[in-house]
Amino acid sequence: MSSSRRLGAILLRVVTVVAGGLAPTLVHAQEPATGFSAGDVLVRARIAGLVPVNQRSSIDLIGGRVESPDMILPDADVTWFMTDNLALSGQGGVSRSRPEIKDSLVGDFPIGSIWSAAGTLSLQYHFRPETDFKPYLGVGAALAVPFKIEPAGGLVQDFEVDTIGGMLFQAGVDAHVTGNWYANAEAKMMLMPTYELTTDGVTAAVKQDTLILATGIGYRF
Repeated sequence: MSSSRRLGAILLRVVTVVAGGLAPTLVHAQEPATGFSAGDVLVRARIAGLVPVNQRSSIDLIGGRVESPDMILPDADVTWFMTDNLALSGQGGVSRSRPEIKDSLVGDFPIGSIWSAAGTLSLQYHFRPETDFKPYLGVGAALAVPFKIEPAGGLVQDFEVDTIGGMLFQAGVDAHVTGNWYANAEAKMMLMPTYELTTDGVTAAVKQDTLILATGIGYRF
């Protein structure tokens, strides 16, 4: 073999060995980190089930009670990581509830629909943010502002309802799927104060908390 060909073969072998040694490092550098860190923004989209709990009410004149049915709604939030562990999470949207009066002196009847602008803001602590499986806990506030009332008709020709706000507690987990994508599951409990619902001279004092169970996906920016 000539010296030039021998030198070329040696150089080719050196390049192959070096490239082989660097390849894992380069691939690792190009892959996005699976954990969360300060400055990250996580956007989640979920399907949520809203379950009214601890429903209590008193209605003057006609008696009975106010009940709200379970609901399934789309759910989304944006979470900003202030540190690797601490994050602020906020969400906003529109919800529609359809309360009913049960077991009154005039029987059972629907009240109508209440459209509300709803929002939450919570401070979260994320455990093990550097791993693929990241549980978290959060505490914050929730607010619902009615903006459209649709009376059911019949016994209810018009009604009013208070703006309500309360405490929010949450627990969830983000699981890394691939790249910047994460699966998410979350449970929230909203503890709301007593509010008033008034229709045709009849006033109902309503106390109702809400359990929210949601699952979906998230993308980290």
